[in-house]
Amino acid sequence: MSVKGLVLQIVILVISITIFVALVVAPKKYSVSKLHQQQTKETKADIQAQITEVKNSMKKTELAVINGFEMKFGSSSGPEKIQWLDSIIVFWDKNMRPAVSAVYAKDKAELSGKMDDYMMAGQRFMQVGEFLKPEDKPWAYDEAKQIYIKILQTNPENIDAQIDLASCWMMAPDPQNPMQGVLMLKDIVAKDSTNTRAILQLGHFSVLSGQFSKAIERFQQALKIDPKLDEAYFYIGDTYAKMGDMENAEKYLLQYRGLLKDEEVKIQLDIYLEDLKKMSNTKMN
Repeated sequence: MSVKGLVLQIVILVISITIFVALVVAPKKYSVSKLHQQQTKETKADIQAQITEVKNSMKKTELAVINGFEMKFGSSSGPEKIQWLDSIIVFWDKNMRPAVSAVYAKDKAELSGKMDDYMMAGQRFMQVGEFLKPEDKPWAYDEAKQIYIKILQTNPENIDAQIDLASCWMMAPDPQNPMQGVLMLKDIVAKDSTNTRAILQLGHFSVLSGQFSKAIERFQQALKIDPKLDEAYFYIGDTYAKMGDMENAEKYLLQYRGLLKDEEVKIQLDIYLEDLKKMSNTKMN
């Protein structure tokens, strides 16, 4: 492969990951490109540094808001304390610091004791783990794993928590036992063959392990169960791109584009499609 072709392949990989986050994990109010820029900077060690840095650059009115939230949180108790935590979480969401928000979301879950709050906290840590530096990814996935384990200790039949825990085992860098997650997902599908979440996650693991044909089979299986599962079109097209089959990649990605409503994701997808065309032309030349 030429140097130009390799560079295009790397660009396509980055864009496909960005779109994946937009589809699956990023709150819709976020700009995908800005979220990507921020998440690559976040680590456990510098969360407090980020807070200080952002505060130092804030307008006095904004600084007064977050300082007020923190003061109210510190002096309140019971349900009122949780309400102030909600305000703090929303504030950091708006400032594009999802790792900070995840830490506060976990605090909220521990205060409320509600399983829905624990699920949200676990999902937030999984979200930030997508773009953390390799050395920091274990922190986010370990935080998520501990949360899901806690949920399953209380409610062993929580299927969504099982799927998310399995995903943590598979997606963490250098997982000690990824097959533990795979077996859990296969067990879920064996009990409920229509569980598209579990099927899609099996497809994602197949991509990670280089089993592209198997991944496409999984994604198409999910799409057959639920033809309205829009993101499956993207996953199939993206997998074909990784295989170098640009014709099928473009076919499915264009199908996906026709179903999109989010303009930000459309922009990212158009860039991806353009890069696919360039990569295809590079190979032909």
